[in-house]
Amino acid sequence: MINVLVFPCGSEIGLEVHNALKYDKHINLVGLSSVSSHGRVVYKNYIEGISFITSDTFMEELNKIIEDNNIDVLIPAYDDVILYLSEHRDELKCKLATSNKTTCDIARSKRKTYEVLQGEWYIPETFKVSQITEKDLPLFAKPDIGQGSQGIMRIEKMEDLNQLKGKDDEYIISELLPGQEYTVDCFTNRKGELVVASMRMRKRIKTGISVNSVIVELPAEVKQIADAINEKIVFDGVWFFQVKLDRNGHYKLLEMAPRVAGSMSTSRVRGFNYILNTVYQLMGYDIKAIDNLLDYAEVDRALSNKYVLNIDYNYVYMDFDDTITYKQTVNTEVMAFIYQCLNKNKKIKLLTRHAENIHESLQKYHIDETIFDEIIHIKDETLKSEYIKHKDAIFIDDAFRERYDVSKKCKIPVFDLDSVSALIDWRY
Repeated sequence: MINVLVFPCGSEIGLEVHNALKYDKHINLVGLSSVSSHGRVVYKNYIEGISFITSDTFMEELNKIIEDNNIDVLIPAYDDVILYLSEHRDELKCKLATSNKTTCDIARSKRKTYEVLQGEWYIPETFKVSQITEKDLPLFAKPDIGQGSQGIMRIEKMEDLNQLKGKDDEYIISELLPGQEYTVDCFTNRKGELVVASMRMRKRIKTGISVNSVIVELPAEVKQIADAINEKIVFDGVWFFQVKLDRNGHYKLLEMAPRVAGSMSTSRVRGFNYILNTVYQLMGYDIKAIDNLLDYAEVDRALSNKYVLNIDYNYVYMDFDDTITYKQTVNTEVMAFIYQCLNKNKKIKLLTRHAENIHESLQKYHIDETIFDEIIHIKDETLKSEYIKHKDAIFIDDAFRERYDVSKKCKIPVFDLDSVSALIDWRY
């Protein structure tokens, strides 16, 4: 078993790491956060309260957590954390899943990235405030060190430069790139060979995060950029870079990072798990790539709901029609909840007024009767509350009348179908 610590686990990067690793039978995931975060509802093993990296005691606290949990690999999941830990790698009591300190330092600064790759045809033209003339406009400015599209601005007229005077060291001012933006997800093996480069179009972007990505064919020009970057900069495992088309239709480099990208799942479903293979590479394994031969893969991301409820129950009384079934099909979310209950040794009691033979109907929908502790088939007008015998129970039914009656008479929590998702424990 490989014990893997993710910090900070509630970031977009940390959540993609969780999705990528949670089902691997050789990985035991532990999430770590300085503050309360979304990580607590997705990481089964979750630790909260470590100091920020700016604290003098951070490394001491971190190493204690590493030792207490027998951590083998630490995955940093935020750009500042990546740089900090790469600078303190020798102090860490486990392996670190990112590239070397020099690479992390270069990648954290767009200016340093452009300086290292200076002279390459894919580096956009940059300007100093004092050198810009009217004919150079429009231009684009962004912080040298930053993320999430924070602080960016389009320079349309000379007056716009007033905001940037004296900030040449803080900002990168470059030619305006009006074309489509892309991310290229990459993996470099221990020999320094570029094993995978998968390109995706960033179709919809929100606060710097691609919330809709579509896999596209890797153009020869972008493959040249990937090979050139990989040749000049040393990577170990997962990394990515972003490009955008200039006014002449050529790709220009925006930035790069030696880590998982938040929407890397788009490339991951093609058959190559970037962060999992990075972990395995750190543990001494040679990595090979599988091409899933997918012509099309798209991810569309939005906020997802995860719930924490303060109820304790051992029995679930559940309806059949329009609860386990939905429009002549099986309600897969309800079935997921049923199997979660079985995994936790909770008893499922089917409580139904089904008009037909319930056993034949279960067989029709390919539902094994053994998942139910008891099947109670009501054939008269008796209310379902009469059949509920346990106080440590919950009741799930699409009928308001039944839920209202059970709530009043049995004094147990009742749920309609829209709330079943709140009962599912998504932590792995």
